[in-house]
Amino acid sequence: MLQNYEFMLNYHIINTGYFLADGGVMFGAVPKKHWSKKYPVDENNMCILSMRCVFIETGNRRILIDTGVGAKQLSKLKYYQFHQLKNIVEEIRRIGYEPHEVTDVVLSHLHFDHCGASTIFNETGDIVPTFPKATYWVSHKQWNNYRNPSAFEVGAFFAENIESVYENGQIRFVESDMELAPDCRLKLFDGHSPGQIVIFFETENDAFVYAGDVVPTSLNLSLSWLSAFDNCATLAYSEKERLFKIAKKENRTFIFYHDAYVEMK
Repeated sequence: MLQNYEFMLNYHIINTGYFLADGGVMFGAVPKKHWSKKYPVDENNMCILSMRCVFIETGNRRILIDTGVGAKQLSKLKYYQFHQLKNIVEEIRRIGYEPHEVTDVVLSHLHFDHCGASTIFNETGDIVPTFPKATYWVSHKQWNNYRNPSAFEVGAFFAENIESVYENGQIRFVESDMELAPDCRLKLFDGHSPGQIVIFFETENDAFVYAGDVVPTSLNLSLSWLSAFDNCATLAYSEKERLFKIAKKENRTFIFYHDAYVEMK
């Protein structure tokens, strides 16, 4: 019964936890007196950021978009003060599925806070894919960037988050914009990191865009509000502009990965 397939998509928001990041870095060239009126900051200039993933049910596909930081590297990442973390496997079980039932994992990019839970320690202490039967979708451009990172970006990558997935033959490279399912499409954007995947999907009543770190918070809906984490500010600006034109034309709601206060807008 596929005649109404375009209306079969169901989605779930999974907030996998929070961490702290310097507000000046997060909002780049925007003066603190402007951004601090709109986004809370503590006495150390630190802001709370979320790690908001999406789980999609559509047809026979069970699609996870990003995974959160996981638990493997927390001792190395104490600066970020990760807290209120949730196990992505347990959260998916709450929805009604086991890890082996996840068919697709779309990784917007390979920074540790977006893909850390892609792998886990098994019972013998080996690192293995968290979702043993899933296809992991990564843009080829991002993969090459991960394998040959610039000095600016090298600290954002950990091999243990993705290499076992690659060795297990579960990665499919996204070379260009593509349809993952009739109501779920992947488009590539640069700026923050080369070849980031932005996910466009529709339900019966709404159209959404999961922009990852192209638009990390609701404040970044202002075109000139860029993050110092972006590896190329000029390119990040033009790619946001391109994304905004698409989203406006298609009347899409943004889902924010990092906004601790605004889930979507």
